[in-house]
Amino acid sequence: MKQDTIIVGGGVIGLLSTYLLASAGQHVALLESGETGTEASWAGGGIVSPLYPWRYSSAVTALAHWSQDFYPHLGERLFEQTGVDPEVYETGLYWLDLDDEDEALAWAAREDRP
Repeated sequence: MKQDTIIVGGGVIGLLSTYLLASAGQHVALLESGETGTEASWAGGGIVSPLYPWRYSSAVTALAHWSQDFYPHLGERLFEQTGVDPEVYETGLYWLDLDDEDEALAWAAREDRP
């Protein structure tokens, strides 16, 4: 079979790219040297936020917001298509002790994020 696209790496980005391209009708080959969905993607555990989001650039903030908005819908779609519950929980970000708490709270208010 002729492939339209070859994806190298079966982490979260490679798997998502493969899924979306195949859903759009592309013939996609995914190349992974190990087990898909492991390595750094496995260690991330579905966390789609920088550790201290108020300390990053607006570009990183925009990417994180997009990811946080996209992820729950992707989980619903995957559950509908596969019957596998990805157990997506939107919990916000919890910090108990910060040196820059005022900056963190100002960022959360400005970005309208919990």
